[in-house]
Amino acid sequence: MLNFLGNIGSGITNGLTGLDNYAGQFSNLGGLIGGAGALYSAYQKQRNAKKELALQKEAFNFNKMLAQRQIDRQNRADDDLYRAFRNSSYYRGV
Repeated sequence: MLNFLGNIGSGITNGLTGLDNYAGQFSNLGGLIGGAGALYSAYQKQRNAKKELALQKEAFNFNKMLAQRQIDRQNRADDDLYRAFRNSSYYRGV
């Protein structure tokens, strides 16, 4: 019986040693997975940065269009005012 328990203990020890050797073969697997995760994260950040840049370009173009509309509206109002003055009696000196 004592021999039987000794064999079980040595079998467990041999199994744990084998498991440790097996795990040693994959010791760099975590670093590899971590590196792949870092690459994927960098790729996603680059995609998001491109999307953000596109949104900023759209916002800039929209604001530029609004500013141009305002300038056109002011120029039109100035032209209308000038035409109205030229057609008035104040301009003719009556």
